[in-house]
Amino acid sequence: MAETVAGRSIGGAPRAAWRALRAEVAGQPRALKLWFALLTVLMAVGAVGAVLTLPPGDEVFGTNPSFEWGLLIAAYVFFAITTSGLCLASSLGTVFGLERFMPLEKRHAVLALLSLVTAFGVIALDLHYPIRLGFGAVLSPSPTSPMWWMGVLYGGYLALLVVEVWSMFTGHEKTHNIACTSASCMAILAPSTLGAVFGVLAARPYWHGSFTPPSLLAAALLSGISLLGIVFYLVHRFQLKGWERATSLAIPALRLLLTISLAVTILVAAWQILTTLYGSVPGLGDAMSTMLVGPLAPWFWIGRVGVGVAIPLVLVLYRPTQTPVGLFAASILAFIGVLVDRVLFVSAGQIVSSTPSSGVVSSPFNEYTPSFVEISILVGSFAFLAFGYTLAERFLDMSEHVGSHRPLLSGWGRHPHEKQDAQAPLVHDHAAAGH
Repeated sequence: MAETVAGRSIGGAPRAAWRALRAEVAGQPRALKLWFALLTVLMAVGAVGAVLTLPPGDEVFGTNPSFEWGLLIAAYVFFAITTSGLCLASSLGTVFGLERFMPLEKRHAVLALLSLVTAFGVIALDLHYPIRLGFGAVLSPSPTSPMWWMGVLYGGYLALLVVEVWSMFTGHEKTHNIACTSASCMAILAPSTLGAVFGVLAARPYWHGSFTPPSLLAAALLSGISLLGIVFYLVHRFQLKGWERATSLAIPALRLLLTISLAVTILVAAWQILTTLYGSVPGLGDAMSTMLVGPLAPWFWIGRVGVGVAIPLVLVLYRPTQTPVGLFAASILAFIGVLVDRVLFVSAGQIVSSTPSSGVVSSPFNEYTPSFVEISILVGSFAFLAFGYTLAERFLDMSEHVGSHRPLLSGWGRHPHEKQDAQAPLVHDHAAAGH
């Protein structure tokens, strides 16, 4: 039985597959070989950390009874909300039919699927025995628990992304339209439920309340847009498939979205700081103070405010840096800022013990230092995401999805006779790009 890899037909026998693999590696540019080698080493480091989590009873994390959620929980939240941000940004093209966002379609879907798979891998390692989660969710459902709903919704989200990617590359247009719209709806429901998992914890004042779900949505949008900004600069830089439309449409559109999401992030952060400092909830102001003037302050002011918001905002607003390189730099910094923000979010909720149920310590603050295992798993997770996406760019047709596909909501607000004409600019732009 013959298989096709990168446009080449190879035999189904192991020897033929091995020869094809060797030929593929030999034909790769030197820079790509080095890139794959680096990612392989980093994934190996992550694999070592993952193996060390498996023996029962081994304490390989830096967490403690007063600081029970550590770096892996922050990483899980980061990758999970990035999935939603990718879908929300791309839904402007896939669902609402805005032409400038059409080039995001295939790449966002592949990135979202890889990001959610990475999130599941991270949380599985943090749980030690993830198989029990599946049995518990199915055999002992708990509809009153936000954590149960989080598992159900993210499981359904993963299934929708698989269907979306499959239908996108196999030409099942109707299925693809439904999957895109459903995934966009799930991109709001899933992180909101994830926020509720934190929001219902009354023993952790910094997390508790209705503010957490919308703040997660704002972080999701910024994270997803930033990742798309990084990827589409690389598409432009290395002239990958569809780079003409990426340069003319996607990069300016992403710059606009990044500007809006940074402004929303500033608004949400300011709202959170003011309501926290001037509220009357015991322990809430103390938790915020640890970020403003306490042990978390350097990470907050340098990592989140400076690197994650202020510098990216200058890069996207300052005219000389409104270039693909400027967007690339702003996206990397904002992406790092969201990761720092998620670590701060998890840490600030536990660093102050305000009630007996949240822990009792002799010093003013709970202490936590990530272990080698946690750091190695985080590094390996990013390497896995980059490795999987690089393979997708090399072996899949990532050119823009054009043809009979029409977003379900693209005709809303138009006269029926205008729907067909609305597709003409898309065809015209492709002809111009080909010219």
